[in-house]
Amino acid sequence: MIPVQVRLTKNIMKKLDKLVDDGFYSNRSEIIRDATRRLVVDMNDE
Repeated sequence: MIPVQVRLTKNIMKKLDKLVDDGFYSNRSEIIRDATRRLVVDMNDE
């Protein structure tokens, strides 16, 4: 994988951390990869 740096607001980071704490994802990177994949798939379906 290629590393990519992004900047997010504190509010978004808190929400990402809650998803990790609640066990939906194992870490923040996994969330961002999943969200990016979903966006690309949705755009390709249009």
